[in-house]
Amino acid sequence: MADEREFGWLITWTCYGTWLPGDPRGHVSDTFRPDGARVPKHNVPGTPYAGGDDYTHPRARRRQRGPTVALNREQAVVVAEGLVRAANERGWWILRAAVMWNHVHVVIVDGPPDGPSVRRALKGPTQARLSQHAGGPRRWWTRGGSDRYLPDQRAIQSAVDYVARQHGILAEVIDMEVVEHT
Repeated sequence: MADEREFGWLITWTCYGTWLPGDPRGHVSDTFRPDGARVPKHNVPGTPYAGGDDYTHPRARRRQRGPTVALNREQAVVVAEGLVRAANERGWWILRAAVMWNHVHVVIVDGPPDGPSVRRALKGPTQARLSQHAGGPRRWWTRGGSDRYLPDQRAIQSAVDYVARQHGILAEVIDMEVVEHT
């Protein structure tokens, strides 16, 4: 599956409003103090998620500018198809991707050595496809995401295995093929 690739990326992003800064499940976002001080995020491999924050989480909910997005199966397939199309257009290869109701994971190889640009190249077209499918513009994704560099075959295969084990997969991509879950 992940044969002879020099490096890859595990790209992750969330649906808008589903995993806010300060979330009790943990988070990798900045946190805020009542005095206005900001504590920067720690999104470094091997670093634990920050725990929930009773000030930051309600603050983030109040600042939300649109409805929370919860993808359904049909929308998840639209996302998976969009991922494949975006990768094909750029000559990249998706080994594995999982689309859940509240977030997306993609293991991709043959792309550039710039994770944020890979993430943007996947999020932008899927955002547009979802809006087209819904009949109008909407904010589907949270800003940013996670771009984990996979330096070798072992790391790539571990990421593929991790994505394959996700719970609640609505649609996925396996070696550039879309698979809809029922």
